[in-house]
Amino acid sequence: MRSKNSNQTIFVILILAMALLLAGCSQPQRKPDQPTVPQPQNNMMGQANPSSMMHNNPEAMQKAMSAPENRQAMINMMSSPQMRPAMADMMKDPAMRQAMTDIMADPAMKDTFAAMVKDPRLAPIARESLK
Repeated sequence: MRSKNSNQTIFVILILAMALLLAGCSQPQRKPDQPTVPQPQNNMMGQANPSSMMHNNPEAMQKAMSAPENRQAMINMMSSPQMRPAMADMMKDPAMRQAMTDIMADPAMKDTFAAMVKDPRLAPIARESLK
């Protein structure tokens, strides 16, 4: 039960971090010659909470998560010690495993995949899996 609560907490933290990231990146830039007009304060794309935004507007999440300027933030979040258990848990889901397999099977990922299986932490697992 504690693990489930921990995973839920991590999921909420991830959603909030993405919400903050999107909220900061979604404001239009004002040109110096334009008059300042107060903008209504909306959450990401007018959604009440980050979870509903993920479910109701996945294209916006995909854009935000794939934007080059957001990559380092995503890397930092996904590699944090707090996210590792949640990521391991998500990878147990057959749908998530299939999505990751599809991504890694793309010919454009050949060098990345090769580097991953040669990594000293993964190489023994890769060798054992092929037996």
